[in-house]
Amino acid sequence: MITQEDLAKKLGLTRTTVARALNGSKDIKAETKKRILDLAEKEGYQKNYLGSYLAGKGKKNIYALIVKSLNEEYAIQIKKGLKDIQKELEDFGFKIKILETDIKNIDEQIMSLKNILTKNIDGLIIAPLDKEKIKKILTPYLDKIKIVTIGETIENENLFIESGYYKSGRVAGNILSTLIKKNKKILIFDGGDDRISSKKYLEGFLSQIEFSLLKYKEPIFIENMLENKNKLKEYIDEDIDGIYLNRYAPEIIEYLKSENIINLKIVTNGFNKKIEKMLNNKDIIATVSEDFYEQGYYAGKNLFEILYKPNLKKPQNYTTKINILFKESLVKLGDLK
Repeated sequence: MITQEDLAKKLGLTRTTVARALNGSKDIKAETKKRILDLAEKEGYQKNYLGSYLAGKGKKNIYALIVKSLNEEYAIQIKKGLKDIQKELEDFGFKIKILETDIKNIDEQIMSLKNILTKNIDGLIIAPLDKEKIKKILTPYLDKIKIVTIGETIENENLFIESGYYKSGRVAGNILSTLIKKNKKILIFDGGDDRISSKKYLEGFLSQIEFSLLKYKEPIFIENMLENKNKLKEYIDEDIDGIYLNRYAPEIIEYLKSENIINLKIVTNGFNKKIEKMLNNKDIIATVSEDFYEQGYYAGKNLFEILYKPNLKKPQNYTTKINILFKESLVKLGDLK
């Protein structure tokens, strides 16, 4: 879907000028207006969005229920994507109320969802922590509310934003498998299931490692790993040449360095400021991370289309891109979007 901002950039005009032309204003040069309308028709701009809205569709009551995790960039970038698409579509009165709950607190998310559903809402964006419980709660509302899920499908929602966690795990496995010396092994630390990404990261990583026939020890899971980091070094011996971490990478690497366990090839998934610093310091060789910004942006964009676009054909699920980051390819967090 091309937007007014896209048309403005293509024509070298301001967005206000484009909006005035599309809204039929007479306070604009005829030549300029013709250029805008011709390009809008060529690019398939849907002028009936605003017309339908002004004709009485009214403002929609829309909520986004996202989660905060130890990786603070996850929520930050999703919110940025949601806010950017909201700003892009502000001419249509498109507003999203964003609520956050803790990734470790399923009950908090469920309570927030139940509260939202009492507000006669039109649209919902949610990253479900417990697929079955969320599905059960939402089932009576599926014909009334337009729903977009992020990261986990509940099967009967209107649209699913696929986050690509499994693929990211496979790519991390492919990278590490090319770095390990012959007759050496890798150690896999399993940080547990965060109900968003870590389980899928590990599944993807293992599928690629098994395919590459790389030698590895079975994934090591330690209950309350961050509180019991001292147990990690028990598994590292002279046969180990590399480590994969599906969760808690900065915290675990900081501990290993404090114990003078260095010169191991480490690959992980995800991205935040701590991982960025460790890439720069070469504590981590590479990380593979999804575009969290895209998850928020396209969840909002597609929910808008479902709610506002007349006669919309069944939308297609969207898969966000992934970023493969080495020190040499590193960009600042703010430059990703």
